[in-house]
Amino acid sequence: MNDFYIYGRRPIIAAIKSGSKISKIYLQYGTQGEEISQINSLAISNRIPITEYDKNKFNQFLFNHNLTKENHQGIVALREIGVSLPLFQLINESLINSENPILLFLDEIQDPHNLGSIARTAEAAGVAGLIITESKSSPITPIAYKTSAGALEYLPFSTIKNSVAAIEQLKEAGFSVIASDLSSSVDYRSVDYNKPIALIIGNEGSGIRPHILRLSDLSVHIPMYGKTESLNASVSAGILIYEIINKRKI
Repeated sequence: MNDFYIYGRRPIIAAIKSGSKISKIYLQYGTQGEEISQINSLAISNRIPITEYDKNKFNQFLFNHNLTKENHQGIVALREIGVSLPLFQLINESLINSENPILLFLDEIQDPHNLGSIARTAEAAGVAGLIITESKSSPITPIAYKTSAGALEYLPFSTIKNSVAAIEQLKEAGFSVIASDLSSSVDYRSVDYNKPIALIIGNEGSGIRPHILRLSDLSVHIPMYGKTESLNASVSAGILIYEIINKRKI
């Protein structure tokens, strides 16, 4: 599950007011104050259950979830990270919101820092969402969320089990599937991007899996002019995303 704990009175108030998916609130018995009263009111209006523990049980709860060193202020909330959608819904909503949307297909991105960095750039650039392969991929973790600087709060994503079926679904919906591949002979700057684009970014070490690469409509490469053989996955994603945007403005 893409869940994690938030703590402190003001962060919990802000999370509820922003529409974050809070599934449960844990309160230490006897904790009082204006902000606690506000949280109680918000929890009631948003139908969020509150479990109240005595001090010993609350401290044990904190210990079990590695929260003993945090400034919890007597209250902790369990929330879901991000907006998870079925692939068909992610595709449909992207096409409703834009004539030529961009979706990022992340093929076995394993580092949550990379995932978070990619999400941060994608959200800033107006990308419609992420497609994340379930196998050997980083899920949406608190580290990814933190690295994204909050972008994963707004950027929808779909976690898929069958990559081949997902790519076929994208093509049927009118997306051009473009892969970032070092061995490609096509310079990324020479492509017409005025169409719905599903951009595939591969694993940090091995790149895009061969059978996924074969399914792409086109593969492109970013030229390397120095001695370094490749770029970080999140950097490559940023360069390609903004090239797509810039080409559309010409």
